[in-house]
Amino acid sequence: MALTATAIGATTPYTNKYVSDIPLKRPAETFVDDPNTLEEVLVEDLEFDLAHGIKDINRLHVFHAITIFNTMLQDLIRLSSNKELFDQFREQRLLAYQIYLDDLEKHLPETKTGFHDDDLPLPLETPTETSFLEFLLDYNVEPLRTFPKNDFLGLSPPLEFNKRDYQDDDLKLHLKLESVVDLSSSLPSEVGDIVLDIDLTQEAPAELGAFISTESLIQTTSFDVLADPITAHSKERLKKEVLYHMAPKIKQQAEHLLKCFGLVKAPPITTEQFLLRIKTYSPLVSVSVYIHSAYMIFKLCVLLDVMKVTPLNVYRLILALIRCLTKKLEDIHLKQKNFAVVGGVALKDLCKIEVSFLYLLNFKLVVSEYILNHFLTKDYLALRAFCKKHFHEGEGSHEV
Repeated sequence: MALTATAIGATTPYTNKYVSDIPLKRPAETFVDDPNTLEEVLVEDLEFDLAHGIKDINRLHVFHAITIFNTMLQDLIRLSSNKELFDQFREQRLLAYQIYLDDLEKHLPETKTGFHDDDLPLPLETPTETSFLEFLLDYNVEPLRTFPKNDFLGLSPPLEFNKRDYQDDDLKLHLKLESVVDLSSSLPSEVGDIVLDIDLTQEAPAELGAFISTESLIQTTSFDVLADPITAHSKERLKKEVLYHMAPKIKQQAEHLLKCFGLVKAPPITTEQFLLRIKTYSPLVSVSVYIHSAYMIFKLCVLLDVMKVTPLNVYRLILALIRCLTKKLEDIHLKQKNFAVVGGVALKDLCKIEVSFLYLLNFKLVVSEYILNHFLTKDYLALRAFCKKHFHEGEGSHEV
């Protein structure tokens, strides 16, 4: 009697030696509800989803983002308490970007400390038309301040310009226009105390370069994908930032700026409860703001070694991060006074920590989606794995 397929399947298991060659789909979420509370978020499952590409910044719920931010802050607090482990982890992350601290220290004496010296140099641009303000700045039209007797309500005095007699033709403002228009009749001979000595009909000298029209820019513009876009990680850019913050003058400035973040005594509330308070009373803060905040504090603490996260400065750092990034990234209206009440700080203190934080970051707030996803899948998971390996659960944690 012939056996049916069902009978055969019931007696002997089905095997296929080629099953290992069959490409499998990567795991994906199906019919998964968003968490309603922070307790519903399992950190281990979240780490697994990030490591296997199931979740990225566009697939995170706000409670996922808060969990990532909170766990990273706790890990940074524990790591900052042990200098040896901190230096070890920082060296590992910089090596992942092919940056070697020993080589950087050799170039430290040559490092400049200008305001924008932590970024790549700007490309050389062809000079275009010179604006009237540039004319004033380039040719030393010195501003002179006068102090009248009647200082109305303490306002700043009016700005006046000193007259100068420009006899040299090279000191005149030259504009090359596509169609020369005689504007001398429409301009007064004097504007306030500024004497206009401008020849609008004379062509610009050859060394200034020709005017570039919009049509020519469109023809020479390429929409090809760049091999090294500014939205991706750049080893040279990060290297310059690290060198910039290693300079003694910049370190001294950072130490001064960090003073406003420290508290005399830690408040009787955990960082998790503090973040939930912000979520409750400022519900419009988005996932992007929380993930941006996590990346910025990781960059400042680990990659640039500008600061150490402690139980005494973490609360004001959270406020400065969320407030600055909300203003930069989100088009929402939230009064400064209301957010100060939510954070439990005075209004003037909130303004002070915002400005200090902007100077710590050198006003570099916005990063690309690619960099944030790289942070979630590489840096954040590496920090979690390193702390799990070297710290017991709850050791050095600030949670109560």
